[in-house]
Amino acid sequence: MRVLLLQDVRGLGRKMEIKNVSDGYARNFLFPGKKAIPADQKALAIKENFDKKEAETFDSYKNRVDALKIEVFEFFVKTGKKGEVFGSVGAGEIEKALAERGYENAEADLKHPLRSLGEHVIAVKFGRGIRGKAKVLLRSL
Repeated sequence: MRVLLLQDVRGLGRKMEIKNVSDGYARNFLFPGKKAIPADQKALAIKENFDKKEAETFDSYKNRVDALKIEVFEFFVKTGKKGEVFGSVGAGEIEKALAERGYENAEADLKHPLRSLGEHVIAVKFGRGIRGKAKVLLRSL
């Protein structure tokens, strides 16, 4: 029996995939748990609509990555007389600055907080495997 998965099912497939399963597995496990529906014309229309929305979301994220390339995020940190930096700029602060400029749900991918003055290029995750790069500029107060 062909079914459309309504959620991820371990060992079977991911949400909105059409899979062939045995009749008993579908009737006794997938349908009662609302994990799947029969793959009829209605289900195929639901899948088509979902795929269309996913493509639009993917294009939206790609456009955000292109727009992010020209952005520069500037942060001011306290420094000592000899140029040593007091404090740092972490992922949370960068994500807040991203959200203020319209990059909601973007996640800064930092291994450690930024602790040196100058320009840094960091990776930004948008979801669905889409990544971009952002320029972060640290300046002294």
